[in-house]
Amino acid sequence: MALTLRQRNRLAAMHHIIETAIDLFDEHGYTAVTVEQVAAAAGVSPRTFYRYFGTKEGLFTTDTHAAIGQDLLAEQLDLDDLPGTLERIVASVHTAAAPSGGAALYTPWSGVRYVLEEPAVREAVYTALDDLSERLTAALRSTGADPTRARVAVRSYLFGVYFGALEQWHLDGRVRPLLDYVKEGSAVLAGPSGPSGSSG
Repeated sequence: MALTLRQRNRLAAMHHIIETAIDLFDEHGYTAVTVEQVAAAAGVSPRTFYRYFGTKEGLFTTDTHAAIGQDLLAEQLDLDDLPGTLERIVASVHTAAAPSGGAALYTPWSGVRYVLEEPAVREAVYTALDDLSERLTAALRSTGADPTRARVAVRSYLFGVYFGALEQWHLDGRVRPLLDYVKEGSAVLAGPSGPSGSSG
């Protein structure tokens, strides 16, 4: 979906705030930096920050594309192919980071160490993934999928494959693309005993 100029500008503004915050966190530590400091460094008001992200942890959980009216999940979702859906979402986030087709404005995973190392951020991300899990489970059940299989499949891919891949990618020094780790994780679940989607 092509973005309007207004959408591109808002997306760029949100990504600028995130990158500014990550730079401040790297320099001073996550807990020492306030929302007001992030807003001042990014050249926006605290009110604008709160409108975009809600909380400091929201820097890591806000779906910036949903905030501009672009539903990447709906565009990539295939309930019969959860592994492929996850891979497409990870790939599309990187592509969408450069809406004009040029160099990326923002590296979506630049703050991953805070997701993994800061308890408040990790808890917020878990909550966001839990909410997404409920949405996807409900979507699978609406197609007639067995409730237990739907829930286990969705949570296996979100918390097992996605978050597990993110952790290992970070521990390995981010020398390979995150998407490679997601594909390798999906392959683990694709074995004879793993959940493979909405149906047997």
